[in-house]
Amino acid sequence: MSAEPDLPPPLSPARKTWWFLRLLARPALARKLGTLVTEGYLARTGWVRSVCEGTVAGPAGEPRPWTTLPFTDFIAPRLKAEWTVFEYGAGASTRFYASRVRAVLAVEHDEIFAAQLRPQLPANARLLVHPAASEAYANAVAECSPPPDLVSVDGVDRVRCVQAALLRLAAGGVLVLDDAERPEYAPAHAALAAAGFRPVEFWGLAPCRVERKCTTVFYRSNNVLGL
Repeated sequence: MSAEPDLPPPLSPARKTWWFLRLLARPALARKLGTLVTEGYLARTGWVRSVCEGTVAGPAGEPRPWTTLPFTDFIAPRLKAEWTVFEYGAGASTRFYASRVRAVLAVEHDEIFAAQLRPQLPANARLLVHPAASEAYANAVAECSPPPDLVSVDGVDRVRCVQAALLRLAAGGVLVLDDAERPEYAPAHAALAAAGFRPVEFWGLAPCRVERKCTTVFYRSNNVLGL
């Protein structure tokens, strides 16, 4: 189970005010933080744009997964053109994967959102719609042919979706669980461990978010990522 690294306790309102006044009194620090959001990491990853516009996108408006920025940096150059990807939970990530792999199949529970997203998808991306927490939703991965090289679990009913995905992954396939730090996903971690999967955790910010979270890649020996 992913556990957040030790962090100091949250600041009190008075302490936050003190830090803000201290920042105003230190121009060098203010300039450094300004550079962080205008030219530095937060700008170059698209995080600033995502917060300002409320979109899940990179610095030039290109689609990105709503996962941690370190995970996106890790996975983008490792995706292969011959792969098949399956997603629980569609969105900007569907377009991100579709621009890099052979085919993407995604399942979504929100019919209105799916209707808005479908016209934006390229020809190699297909979108299914099934009710939340239904057998059809969890088992939608069975419609993926050939078996997926990567399964992204970032929708509803994630524990059951992980369990279903374990039965359909390609031999060297990997599974990605977003928000892996949430206690309610502990059974998913246990199921993956029992099946011989090992985790690699990617902690950090995500588009539109100011809190740290964790996106975890689960893999076995001889996997498609070469881990």
